[in-house]
Amino acid sequence: MSIKKSFSLIEVLIFITILSIFLISSAAIITVSMRQNTLRINTLKATHYNEQLLDWIRNEKETEWNTFVINAGNNTYCFKDDAWSGWPSTGACASYDLAGMYKRYAIFATTVSGGVPTQVEVTVYTDWQEVGNSYSTKLHTIFTIWE
Repeated sequence: MSIKKSFSLIEVLIFITILSIFLISSAAIITVSMRQNTLRINTLKATHYNEQLLDWIRNEKETEWNTFVINAGNNTYCFKDDAWSGWPSTGACASYDLAGMYKRYAIFATTVSGGVPTQVEVTVYTDWQEVGNSYSTKLHTIFTIWE
């Protein structure tokens, strides 16, 4: 007569419990990593949109300072897409129109010295919402007539 060796029920349950804990932990780590990766991608896109708008504003400044200062003033502009052909109407952005998920706007503050505009402070924001949280990127610069 031969003796057959096998695992007891308790040993099998312990093994399954340890394996389950490992798999659940792995799934949680992968989920968190994917969320962080998506956040990084969206932050990179938002920063790109900020830089793109700041380049356009810089070009407007280089084209004609006086026209730039008149358009900039002390206003907030909402830039809803990538295909703008001029200065949009003033006012805050009401919706997330850019690429279906971003809201991009620029705030201008003009400094006048001796009756002459000497600098324009520009802050460009791109906001978005993701997984119930709001995020924002910001670029800030100052343009002067002497640049």
